[in-house]
Amino acid sequence: MRILIVEDDKNLALTLKEVVEPKGFETTVCFNFRQALNEIEKAFDLYLLDVRLPDGNGLDLCERIRETSENPILFISSDTSETSILKSYSLQADDYIEKPVRLNILLAKIESILHRSGKYKEIYQIGSATLNLKEHLLTIQQNIYELSTVELSILEGMFKVYPDFITRENCCRLIFSHTSHYPSLSTLSVRISELKKKLDHDAYHIESFRTLGFRWKQ
Repeated sequence: MRILIVEDDKNLALTLKEVVEPKGFETTVCFNFRQALNEIEKAFDLYLLDVRLPDGNGLDLCERIRETSENPILFISSDTSETSILKSYSLQADDYIEKPVRLNILLAKIESILHRSGKYKEIYQIGSATLNLKEHLLTIQQNIYELSTVELSILEGMFKVYPDFITRENCCRLIFSHTSHYPSLSTLSVRISELKKKLDHDAYHIESFRTLGFRWKQ
């Protein structure tokens, strides 16, 4: 799924990009109104918009988007005025988050909005393996494994980028998105080892490479 991020604070924009991409989203980042105006001609599954932009207003951008798309729009802004918030909803925005952004809550809202819009994929199938995000279950042939939230998020990252690798950095971000603590690489190694131990003789499906990261092997 594709997300358009429109945010003039470059540090925040890149942080948002780094947080959502490990969840399997493809992102495009714009730092001003003019850039975003060119991008909205393309199709996106979700829009993250700031209100105050150096050369325009995110509310005007929302109105333009709604001319051609009904896909979810979520505002992230330091503009906490009632006027702007009510205006966003009158333009059929789906949510309005005030800065500073709590990243875990942002991710939860994104997933909730995509679930409601019918765009969020809950089941992934690779060969004989099925990952059920709603039930927190991994099924490999006749074997069924119950997963913790962290284990589920790591596998979700692998399944979404299959057959490519998910980097160690993106794995760390996935764990952070569910625990509020950014893990060290040694903590990540422990998490992966625990997951492999749980999968027992199915552990061979998780391939580890020092430089590339991890991937699911069919």
